[in-house]
Amino acid sequence: MRAAEWINFGFFLFLTVLAWQRPLVLNRRIKMTAIGVAAIGLVSGMQSLDRLLSPLSASVIRDWLPAPLSLVASWTAGLFFTTPNEKLQNRLIRFDWKVLGRLREYPASAGIHPWIAAYFELAYLLCYSLLPFGIGALYIARMGRYADEFWAIVLPSAYLCYAALPFAQTLPPRILKTREELILPPTKVRELNLWILHHGSIQVNTFPSAHVATAFSVSLALLHLLPQAGIAFLWISVSIAIGAVLGRYHYAVDAFRKCLLRHPPS
Repeated sequence: MRAAEWINFGFFLFLTVLAWQRPLVLNRRIKMTAIGVAAIGLVSGMQSLDRLLSPLSASVIRDWLPAPLSLVASWTAGLFFTTPNEKLQNRLIRFDWKVLGRLREYPASAGIHPWIAAYFELAYLLCYSLLPFGIGALYIARMGRYADEFWAIVLPSAYLCYAALPFAQTLPPRILKTREELILPPTKVRELNLWILHHGSIQVNTFPSAHVATAFSVSLALLHLLPQAGIAFLWISVSIAIGAVLGRYHYAVDAFRKCLLRHPPS
């Protein structure tokens, strides 16, 4: 199996076993087991794909499969959420306001220009597409042969965040905070972000932020494999991290802890 396939195999096996160890209702355990077994079966079946399709078609499918599987992994990890850890949640909130400082004192309508707010909201919106954009950049550069190396860098970072969710359960700050305490003023892009989160997200917080971790991992992978694209992706990743905090999608520790871990001081 490819490295990415081993990672997916191991992670979905971990989720399946953990589902029967954590205090969950039976229907959740059954659902998670079914998803885990299906994902493991799909990954294992990739080994025989070239018997059904041409080698090129089979390779392309295996190159891109980790992208949708990562979404399934996120949704499955969200099923572990039961009750927020109030103590941890309050500590994250207190740290936020120490980091954000005076930004808290200004109303969202006056503190930051709407165009700046729209930029950071748009940056956060890009967190959903950075994975396919990253593998797409390799394909455009005719470097698809490095797809597995790309995923071997990206997947562990995202999956470690998902693996922490059963043990560090918190709600995202946007749910806890009132409209008057927003930092970024309302924009149409924010409305779109909130609509997507309401209809497509797991509605809980990953600690650290899987969105930020994935964005920086994609950037690091491309800096290694395709430096020109990596620089552009790194700029977007930094914007995503800032947008995640200012938009109250994640706590400051969620976002910047992964940045520091991925970019240690020299």
